[in-house]
Amino acid sequence: MSMQPVPSSSLPSASELPQTELHGRPIRRGDTLYYAGDLSQSLYQLESGLLRAVRLTPQGRNLTVRHIRPGDIFGEEALHGLNRTHQVIALTDASVKPIHLQHLSGDELWLVTRSLSAQLQRVMTDGVHIQDGELRERIARYLLNLSDSSLGGRHSSGQPFVRATHELIAEGTGATRESVSKLIGEMRDDGLLSPAYRCITLVAENDLRTLAGLS
Repeated sequence: MSMQPVPSSSLPSASELPQTELHGRPIRRGDTLYYAGDLSQSLYQLESGLLRAVRLTPQGRNLTVRHIRPGDIFGEEALHGLNRTHQVIALTDASVKPIHLQHLSGDELWLVTRSLSAQLQRVMTDGVHIQDGELRERIARYLLNLSDSSLGGRHSSGQPFVRATHELIAEGTGATRESVSKLIGEMRDDGLLSPAYRCITLVAENDLRTLAGLS
C-alpha cells in the first residue's frame, strides 16, 4: 500500500483549522480511537503519529484500508450523521484534535474538503498498489513507504528500517500473514531485508525500489 505524502499545499495547517480544544488528545500505540458502529460526533485532525483505518472482510480478516498521517482530517462519517464505518488504531503514539461541526465556518469547511480530497487521491493510489503486482513487489513497496512514516527511521549506518509485524504488513498488502512471513524469509535470504523482532531493516534499499517499481 502506497503512502506517498500529499503535497503540503494540498492540506490545511493546524493553524488554519478551528481550534476547538487547546490540546490534542493523546493516544498510545495500539490503542483504538473508535470502532466501526460507534457514534460519530466529530471530525478529527491528526497532530502527530500514524494511524490506520481497518475494516473486517467477509472472510473475517482485518484489512488496512487507509493510513492517516499528521495533518490529515478524518472521521468524515460525522458530516453525514452516520456511525463510524471502520476502526481507527494508533500505529505509534499519537495526538488527535477533535473538530466539532457546529464550530466550522464556510471557509473552514472548505479546508476540511481539501484535506479529504487529498486523502481520497492517496487512498485510490493505495488501492491500486495493493492489487498491482506479485506479493513480493507489494511487500517491498509497502515497507519502503512505511519507512518514510512515523513507523520508520534510519540506523546509524544509514539503512532504513520499519517497526512492523508480519501481521501489519499482511493487512496492508491484502495478503495472509503466512504468505508474508514466507516471502520476508526469502527476501532475507536474497539479502534484501534483515528482519528482527518488530523491526525490519531494508538492507538493499535500491534493489527494493527496483523490485517495487519505484526507481
